[in-house]
Amino acid sequence: MTRLILKKLIFIYSCVLVTQEIRAQENLCDYYGLEKPTTTPRDFDPEILDLKGSFKFNVEIKKCDEIYFTTITSSENIFFSKKKGDTWSTPKIASFSDPNYNDADPFLTKDGNRIYFISKRPTSATDKNLDFNIWYADHKNGEWMKPKPLPKPINTDEFDEYFFSISNKGNAFFSSNRNGGQGSFDIYTTKVLANNQFSEPKNIGKPLSTEKYEFDPYISPDEHFIIFSINQNGNSSLYVSFKNQSNNWTTPQNLGDKINITNQDFAPSLSPDGKFIFFSNNGKLRWVSTELLKTP
Repeated sequence: MTRLILKKLIFIYSCVLVTQEIRAQENLCDYYGLEKPTTTPRDFDPEILDLKGSFKFNVEIKKCDEIYFTTITSSENIFFSKKKGDTWSTPKIASFSDPNYNDADPFLTKDGNRIYFISKRPTSATDKNLDFNIWYADHKNGEWMKPKPLPKPINTDEFDEYFFSISNKGNAFFSSNRNGGQGSFDIYTTKVLANNQFSEPKNIGKPLSTEKYEFDPYISPDEHFIIFSINQNGNSSLYVSFKNQSNNWTTPQNLGDKINITNQDFAPSLSPDGKFIFFSNNGKLRWVSTELLKTP
């Protein structure tokens, strides 16, 4: 058997495995029985997630039987609901989210065994400067372990770090207002290394990081596109950028007036099968088909 034929067989086998995985996810994900959206967004508003109409954002689903999202009541906290049989539990604050501080931006790894989030809590006993940092918690023996802050150089002592997301290639993306950026908040990238270490974060540069306020970067698993928000004059809108054939990011495209309908359109994420985008319109959860994205 020639090397070329062997490579083709491996490629076909990999495609079959990916297809089987996606179909399995599709069968498991009933999304509370809601009618699925097309390129026109729908409210993601199952009654059990209502929580008395509180401000909500950051939908994160990986294995279709647990959902995590951020809710603002007296503070920002991460809530979760779990499916047992055909019934979803009433949402409650996740064990790793501390009601005494502000927590947001949950991101689950592909295997669901680690969750990243941001928190405005002390990173140590001597930390008096309560800025937002990126934290994580590992899932072991059926429960979340005690959360820990990511090490430097991801977190800083003086500046904020927001919205951590990771591709299947092991590249992580987040936003920060640290020194040396193009504007107030920029998008940064880092490589996930062994033993909970990370490469030195690099500003992703133009056309994604500019003099504007860029935040909430959610990378697609294959790094084909990245969705993020840009804040201009207090108004936040969602944008998308694609990787071109030269492996460069294209000029960000505004996702349009179907998506950006308020002054706070932000917090994008993807469904487990990659077919839907979740986002927030001023604290109201919505979702839309990824067919909305137009590859240049």
